[in-house]
Amino acid sequence: MINLSHRSTYKSHSRRWRIVVAAAAVVPLLLAGCSSSEPEEDVPAGEIGGTLNYWVPLDTVDDATVADYTRLYVDPFKKQYPNVEFKLSPQNNEGLTQKTQTALAAGQAPDIIPLNSTLAIPFAEAGYLADLGKLAEDEGWKDKIFPWAMDMGVIDGKLVVMPVSYETLVLFYNKTLFEKNGWKPPTDRASLEALAGQMQAAGIVPFANANADYAGATEHVLSCFFNQVAGPGKIYDALTGKIPFTDQAFVDTVDLMVDYFKRGYFQGGVKQYFSTPDTQKMAKLANGGTGMFVSGSWEIGGMNEYFEKSGNEWDWAPLPPLAPGVPSDVFPLAVGDAVAVNAASKNASAAKAYLKWKFTDTEANWQAIKDFGDLPLPVKFDASAAPEGTDPGFLTQYTALSDASLKKQVGYVTWSSFGSAADSYILENEDRLLTGDLSTRDFLEGMNKAFQKDREEGLIPPVFETAAR
Repeated sequence: MINLSHRSTYKSHSRRWRIVVAAAAVVPLLLAGCSSSEPEEDVPAGEIGGTLNYWVPLDTVDDATVADYTRLYVDPFKKQYPNVEFKLSPQNNEGLTQKTQTALAAGQAPDIIPLNSTLAIPFAEAGYLADLGKLAEDEGWKDKIFPWAMDMGVIDGKLVVMPVSYETLVLFYNKTLFEKNGWKPPTDRASLEALAGQMQAAGIVPFANANADYAGATEHVLSCFFNQVAGPGKIYDALTGKIPFTDQAFVDTVDLMVDYFKRGYFQGGVKQYFSTPDTQKMAKLANGGTGMFVSGSWEIGGMNEYFEKSGNEWDWAPLPPLAPGVPSDVFPLAVGDAVAVNAASKNASAAKAYLKWKFTDTEANWQAIKDFGDLPLPVKFDASAAPEGTDPGFLTQYTALSDASLKKQVGYVTWSSFGSAADSYILENEDRLLTGDLSTRDFLEGMNKAFQKDREEGLIPPVFETAAR
């Protein structure tokens, strides 16, 4: 598979964001004393020309990948704006954050900047990101783009960042195994624990999750539990400062996750969880050695590949609520890619024209979804518009996520919404919970302290609203 975005088939798309988020704390040092130029006046569409510089981070920077990206995301734009000289600069994910920071400080950044909402805060406060409010109003984005996507891009009352893809966390399962045994996907804590017990009695490990190849994969599990036990409403309250992350709801969350690991639900035990590589993890799930897998929509490509080899089928279901009062059919939201326009751009008209095209010409996005498993734009998902041959599992999952987004039946993931300090703390300490080297309360005290530090400094990403309370 060729990845046109920063997404690995078997590893979390959030790994790319990890590079971005971890560097947020050093941004203010680079931005001190910097200023931006006045934005360019609007130019009629027919007169837009000049050079447009765009840095695009790719998992693989080779001729074939760049050619595919150009075919899908550059050539269609140039058909509408033939006078624009589009200079696409493919970038390796590794080191891109530092490179972007340095380029902005030196006034040499591209016209379109790849980033995320955490990193955007200090950039916006320094005046480096163009205000997209008028463009959004002219294009009617409020009526086209999911409310959460618009919310996440607003900093100090200005729309400066646009998420251009999104993903979620769900429960994958071996459909063939379930049908053979007459099992149904769990819908609450009681049914999950009953099912896990039946699996273990049959010599099957309940969950395939493991982190030998990517230690940060534990964060995917933790984010699932935050939404399943504390629930999106409590997370929202904590993110907005109404309650601390030491609230009993979060204590119950971490306690239950640790308890499930002790029961051997995940890979049969902590030792196996730490030592099982992705290839073995996926093969065991596809062959029926494990039954379920909590992870993100980025896993669909891997699920298809391994299940095709095994001759079995997979399916998915929403994460089951695991505590009283937590609603069903909730989808935690993770931002995939996001972009901003450089406020100092010498060709702001072309840069804004590219964003206008991106949210208008959805045919290119659909083709990338079909050909390479790319992620969709944060707009209403219409499966009937999908090209023939588009993965059916992808269509059902994103149709449900789209419906949930419109209803605000959404939750939060740690790497997109909790801020860089808390996210770094989680990555550094989450596995110590599993080994018993860190208590639940000490873990949450440390996480809360890290979160409050970012909150006091104004570094928490904008918090979108949820109706899942």
